[in-house]
Amino acid sequence: MTGETILVKTGSLRFFSAPSQTLLPRCTGCGKCLSGCAFLKEHGSPLQIRELLETRPEEALRLAFLCSLCGLCTAVCPEGEDPASFFLALRQEAVGGGKADLSPYTRLLAYEARGVSRRFTWSHLPEGCDTVFFPGCGLSGTRSDKTFRVWQYLRETIPQAGLVLDCCTKPSHDLGRQGAFDAAFGELHRWLLDHGVRRVVVACPNCFKVFHQYGTGLETRSVYELMADDPDLAPSPVTGAHRMHDPCAVRFEEGIQGASRALALRSGAVLVESARSGRRTLCCGEGGAVGAVCPGYAESWRTRIRKGQDTDPMFTYCSGCASRLGGSVRVHHILDLYFNDGGELPGATKSPVTYLNRLRLKGRVKKLSEPAVTRERHIPMGDGTPKRRLWLKVLILLALIGAAAGLKLSGFTDSLSPDAVRQWVEGYGLAAPIIFVALYCIAPCLLLPASPLTLAAGLLFGPALGLACTMVGATGGATLAFLVSRYLAGDWVRGKVAGTGLERLDRKVAEEGWKAVAFTRLVPVFPFFLLNYAFGLTRVRLSHYVAATFVCMFPATLAFILFSSSLLDLLQGRITAPFVGGLLLLCAVGTIPLLVKRFWKKAP
Repeated sequence: MTGETILVKTGSLRFFSAPSQTLLPRCTGCGKCLSGCAFLKEHGSPLQIRELLETRPEEALRLAFLCSLCGLCTAVCPEGEDPASFFLALRQEAVGGGKADLSPYTRLLAYEARGVSRRFTWSHLPEGCDTVFFPGCGLSGTRSDKTFRVWQYLRETIPQAGLVLDCCTKPSHDLGRQGAFDAAFGELHRWLLDHGVRRVVVACPNCFKVFHQYGTGLETRSVYELMADDPDLAPSPVTGAHRMHDPCAVRFEEGIQGASRALALRSGAVLVESARSGRRTLCCGEGGAVGAVCPGYAESWRTRIRKGQDTDPMFTYCSGCASRLGGSVRVHHILDLYFNDGGELPGATKSPVTYLNRLRLKGRVKKLSEPAVTRERHIPMGDGTPKRRLWLKVLILLALIGAAAGLKLSGFTDSLSPDAVRQWVEGYGLAAPIIFVALYCIAPCLLLPASPLTLAAGLLFGPALGLACTMVGATGGATLAFLVSRYLAGDWVRGKVAGTGLERLDRKVAEEGWKAVAFTRLVPVFPFFLLNYAFGLTRVRLSHYVAATFVCMFPATLAFILFSSSLLDLLQGRITAPFVGGLLLLCAVGTIPLLVKRFWKKAP
């Protein structure tokens, strides 16, 4: 790639081009950044990844999306390099050059698109407003009432303080979608300046980072610093030892870190500092959207943060961190301590109720009768906005309903009875189930989804024979893919699973044995067909793999077969016992992943 250029960010919304060999000029490859980062530990130092630009540029661009952009490498670099910005630049190059597959981030980009839509945005600038409170998407959704009360508190000392319910579009920024970010944040930035705003008070660390870096002409302050400066502000009392988790977005902001600790100490809590705090804090797993492409990395960071926290609850000042780290460890947002009227610390609301909370907060602000400049805004965030996908889903649903209604009105469904269909299948004798099982065995090897075949089995063969054919076919297909991976196509499989988190499966198998197979079958984190191939690269015994696969697939398969075997009855207007049983079993099967995850966390 010598002579080619990489886009590198410098300053506010401006770029310059630089030869690839001039990037990270001071990096010596010393390895000090490897110890705290699962990504670098597995793929090498920033210098080694930079050298890939010369020999395997597309691989270097792909690896950039496995970095959380948390900045820990920057914090520990003895040469003062900034590898996080280097990996962001690679992402920008990949997206700008059309070499990035952003399909794994569909949900995140949809969340962002909603955040800049007319439905969820609202700006309220009272007369004479030069300061606005920008709470961010997360806090507005998880703690909408607290958000409003914080704004009202700010107005006690800054009567003309406004409120901006909007999104800073950091997801697009971190994914390298610089054009989308420039358009969305740039428009917000200009609008605030044009309306006399000169200071932005933020609650979200990610929003702070965006405004601080790109909000030229705007003073960016953290609400925690303003609250810490108020000696009369009293929190709810808390006792016992607590730890503080510093969000990685503000790892270099000592003022915010100190203010948050001061607010926590006022409650009476005893803060126990961790070695992984301040500049050396770890990412909660949300950074860089790594969890969408490599959940194993995200979970490894969360595990390190939680380690040793079984008895000590945690404070943080990021709603995203509080949500990601919660579960086995009690995590409270700093704002949970305040504005509670002396009550217990409130909990956070979770999705999808968060969207309702944001709408409720917007409606509450819109009811204010004071003179103010107000607006809703909508910024198209490119392909895949929620509105387009929603309309597509609605059209597909309407088409299916229309087709079903048409079949019913035409009388065609009268002849399409379960008995008639199965009598037709029986006309082929043993050939029908044999062909079906053969197709099911081949499908996983061709990386084809198996769900349509499972549904077809119930329709064609009924509950008993359909279940038998599916279990034999699914287990046979899983075994065949396993053997192909282990003995014939190992290198090809390694290329397919690279960057998905599955490449680390061998270590889990070594630790857990057949339990790792059972866990991945019961908790569908990865696609079924990829798992089959990935397990072939591990040291799991074939007999253990086959047994765990068969047993752990059985509950979900039974539920789908019962459900699908009664669909023809449903078309004729009959609700049968298998249909009801299948629905109930599907609901029960849906709880299995939650139960398994909880059991796994509690297991020694």
